[in-house]
Amino acid sequence: MEVKTIAVGPITNFYAVEENGKTMLIDTGCYLNQPGWTLKCVLSGVDLGSVSLIVLTHGHMDHAGGIHHAKAITGAPVMAHPGADTFLKTGKFTWYVPRNAEGQAFYDNIAAPAPVDVPEPVDIDIPVTEETDLHPYGFSGKVIMTPGHTLDAISVVMDSGEAFVGDTLVDPFGNGATFAVLSLDDEALKESGKRLLDAGVKCAYSGHGGPFTREQIEKAYFNLLDHNG
Repeated sequence: MEVKTIAVGPITNFYAVEENGKTMLIDTGCYLNQPGWTLKCVLSGVDLGSVSLIVLTHGHMDHAGGIHHAKAITGAPVMAHPGADTFLKTGKFTWYVPRNAEGQAFYDNIAAPAPVDVPEPVDIDIPVTEETDLHPYGFSGKVIMTPGHTLDAISVVMDSGEAFVGDTLVDPFGNGATFAVLSLDDEALKESGKRLLDAGVKCAYSGHGGPFTREQIEKAYFNLLDHNG
């Protein structure tokens, strides 16, 4: 298995997981024109012709904004929680709440939500609402539910211990790993942190910062439980 990182902004990443001649895109980055999006992927070493599955961690612009390009170019099915459908069809996405001072700074300076134009609505081909095995799709891993940042948040956990967590775990300002600084449900976020650790995650790839080691994840989880940090 090989992981390739596609950076689409100073702090935003999405990923390609290559295994057995197939590629799974995890998120699709924010809006770019189609040549720009394609160039980002190609320069990152992604073989778009081998993409057989697209997984969206949640329906926010910086993670799903390039979905219409990915779908048009690869023709691969889209797997996501049904809660992401509103963004994929209308460009509207769930309001979120700063969880701490870092979240407020992120909200004020980077992420104040606003609807965006959707060039072309995209359907969810494979809706997931519970743990889902990825082996039938050719990838040695599973999708687990990790709500908190949004109610539709999911993560991909590979059998080898790598996880792709969207905004469930982030480091937007280089201060170290922390669980989502913007959250709709703090208790769900805590449960999601436990679920990731219980799944045996050794390394977490985030949409913002990282990757994070098991030790960093455990420290962030301790801070979340004891200090809401």
